[in-house]
Amino acid sequence: MLNSFEFISLSSCRTAGEFDPRRFWGRVILDGIESEKIKRKEHMITLKEIHEYGKELEQWLRMRVHPIAVKMLKSRDEVPEEAIIPTRDWEHKYSLCQAFARSQRNGETIAMFKDDNWCVEPAIGLGLVEQTPYFLEGHHRYPDSVRDLEAASEWCKNMPHLEYGRYRGIVSAPIHKCNFMPEVIIMHVNGMQTSQLIIVKNWIDGKDIHAQLSGHAACVYAVVPALLKRECQIAIPCKGDRRLAGAQDDEILFTILPELLPDFIQGIHWLQDHNWGLPMIQEYKEEYNLKPKYQELGEKMGLDLRQSPPRKQKLQKY
Repeated sequence: MLNSFEFISLSSCRTAGEFDPRRFWGRVILDGIESEKIKRKEHMITLKEIHEYGKELEQWLRMRVHPIAVKMLKSRDEVPEEAIIPTRDWEHKYSLCQAFARSQRNGETIAMFKDDNWCVEPAIGLGLVEQTPYFLEGHHRYPDSVRDLEAASEWCKNMPHLEYGRYRGIVSAPIHKCNFMPEVIIMHVNGMQTSQLIIVKNWIDGKDIHAQLSGHAACVYAVVPALLKRECQIAIPCKGDRRLAGAQDDEILFTILPELLPDFIQGIHWLQDHNWGLPMIQEYKEEYNLKPKYQELGEKMGLDLRQSPPRKQKLQKY
């Protein structure tokens, strides 16, 4: 019987069968009766926990690439040790989507400042350069990708952005070995993985994700709204992310907040234990009807293709 908060580590309940959601992450049990309110003890998540939860999330989702930790930098003094600065270390500029790709595929920690950016919209969206009238009028979008200048201006005015001058740069690294506390965590996931992440988010608080979607500037839409609203976000890979940074046709960008990682891991275990996890359970129709010519071929080859008497199949309950 517990009369105080009890915390358990994820490493002590690796399998769904061992997981007891009543004991996980600050749920209180008083005199053997679960409190109607779930109380949470103030807990600053540690970098070690970030690494562990990130690994758990990546393994559960069966991801192709690593989730990446992302943090805004107010000065060069905040650059993590061993971080690569493209103009300093490679003597070349990079697009932000390419830096993210190298973090999630090559495991590199990369810091980008104004002078490291080869792509303009991330520099604007992150507030590294000021929004000018020329940008807000949409001249760089028209006539290539919009019908008229009015539409181009509308898009530019609505692109999410951070306050100019608030930050000097941004850093990214794979979540399992980042040496800084991230502000957001970004993942390239497929449709099924996105569905599962949204289901976990629904499990946590019942709230859907309301995202601002665009076909442009995927890195901006994945980072900036999450920072401003402190909410999970979804973004669509843009042309640059696909053409220059390796985003696949079936991928979506999903952004979560580090402080939600414990809840996401708790939700993963709970849903896995209740037939909502991965891989999704499939049900199979036995001895389905064959096309006549296909059945004829089988019979000529000596196969017995007469349908068996019906049997009761053991299928998923719900």
